[in-house]
Amino acid sequence: RVDEGAFQLPHVMQVVTQDGSGALHTTYLQCKNVNELNQWLSALRKASAPNPDKLAACHPGAFRSARWTCCLQAERSAAGCSRTHSAVTLGDWSDPLDPDAEAQTVYRQLLLGRDQLRLKLLEDSNMDTALEADTGACPEVLARQRAAAARLLEVLADLDRAHEEFQQQEREKVALGPLGP
Repeated sequence: RVDEGAFQLPHVMQVVTQDGSGALHTTYLQCKNVNELNQWLSALRKASAPNPDKLAACHPGAFRSARWTCCLQAERSAAGCSRTHSAVTLGDWSDPLDPDAEAQTVYRQLLLGRDQLRLKLLEDSNMDTALEADTGACPEVLARQRAAAARLLEVLADLDRAHEEFQQQEREKVALGPLGP
């Protein structure tokens, strides 16, 4: 399933295939409605169930303007930023909640809103004065909002570091090959 904002179209899905040289190729398909989308996803998941080489992660966005719309990574070949959901089919549409997937969703939303959050945090005192005059907001409320925005940016920076460390570990695993050290 592809994020609706990636193409500004509803009911888009992707199929990622790998050629003989290992290069990944993505095909995007738009379905006429959500029912057709779910039928396709279910059928593809069932058909690919025995495939041991299924991807564990994909990009739910599109690569546009030299970066992925979902995670803002600049490399087209960057590892996927969202876990795939190969276990879900129409016959058993009751996947248990996946804390890792939910955390990834929250992280992606924070990442996409990071610039707006920075702007909110970095508003100068003139903007604060104008806002107080317009909305009657007191300085304490503005200070708490600014502190919350700063804390979210700190958490996001910590997540970025952890994410980069994880990606480095994954790259090292790939470089070592299937046999390891």
